[in-house]
Amino acid sequence: MWLTAEQAAGRLGVKAETLYAYVSRGLISSERTPGERRSRYLRADVERLAARQRGGGGRAGGLEIIVESSLTLLDPEGRLYYRGWDVEDAARTSTFEAIASWLWTGDRTPEPITASPELARAVHQVTRGLSGTANVDRVRAVLAAIRTADPLRHDRRPAAVAATGRSIIAAVVASLPLRQEEATADAVAARLWPRLTDRPPSRRDLEVLDATLVLLADHELAASTLAARVAASTWADPYLVVQAGLAALGGPLHGGASEEARALVREVRDEGASAAEAIGARLAGGRLVPGFGHRVYRHRDPRAEVLLDLLSTRRSSPTTRAVAEIVDTMAARELPFPNVDVALAHLAESAGMIEGAGEAIFAVARVVGWLGHAIEEYEHRLRFRPRAVYIGPAPAPAP
Repeated sequence: MWLTAEQAAGRLGVKAETLYAYVSRGLISSERTPGERRSRYLRADVERLAARQRGGGGRAGGLEIIVESSLTLLDPEGRLYYRGWDVEDAARTSTFEAIASWLWTGDRTPEPITASPELARAVHQVTRGLSGTANVDRVRAVLAAIRTADPLRHDRRPAAVAATGRSIIAAVVASLPLRQEEATADAVAARLWPRLTDRPPSRRDLEVLDATLVLLADHELAASTLAARVAASTWADPYLVVQAGLAALGGPLHGGASEEARALVREVRDEGASAAEAIGARLAGGRLVPGFGHRVYRHRDPRAEVLLDLLSTRRSSPTTRAVAEIVDTMAARELPFPNVDVALAHLAESAGMIEGAGEAIFAVARVVGWLGHAIEEYEHRLRFRPRAVYIGPAPAPAP
């Protein structure tokens, strides 16, 4: 949480005197280090100022929006926390249901995420006419339909939003077509699995999918979360908040990014290309290597490391060998580190999941984060009003 003067100045690329000037201007918070005579500097303020410098001061290079939140701490050094709970520990020891309660209410007691019989019937009626529709488009259609059937959708109290959130997640899962016999278990992972693949799950498979949902539940102000939070600032109901998040998630640079990583894995696993050849072809075309690097993390994506480790137990799997070859080749050349998209690709390819499975998993998980941010944002009224820097032609006199 805190940096020394040397660390803060080095991160900003400035002299100590400039750092002290930033403090005096209120741009960086500092306090006396306990038991010492020197000061320490708040890492979040330093990172925010460093991002502004990289982005050209908020003009053409980037956009800076600062929102106070008690939900998720994303440390660029490679750590992620939900309300202070290390996500690497949560993914290995907890469940998606418990994480939903934790982010929505601050209580780790898991609540069942299930649909009422009335909701299940409504989802079934809507999906009957959606044969052949892409999965996430099915989700959007179902949410639009069931929203109008909820007369209490404008209840913005945290407990009410949490209850609505559980219904929404259940509806999202139920909107996906079954590919094998439907599970009777209450766990979201168990009900989601048969909608993603034809392969019957082992207990370990469901544990890995549940851990994936935990890892993806929130990620601070990602693009879809910002969209959801802006919608909540207008007091849009929870269904519309999730719809806003789904709209931003649908871009290939966000929720669909794991599909490009799956193509890379298949190229190495199935088409006889070495990892070096597959990576080199993308570099030669001036493209990024999908599933590697991150705009915030500088050294490691903790979500990727946990999920890749959980999946590495299948040591004889051709998919595991292909992913390991790709990761090792990138590391050997000091190219960017693996992110959660290549880990999602590994999961999808190992389990023979449908196309777009990564986006579907992302959508189910991130409903938790979107509504957690909505609960915070409902305390305010329409506070998002950024200004644009006009760069068009100068105003001309009327003819």
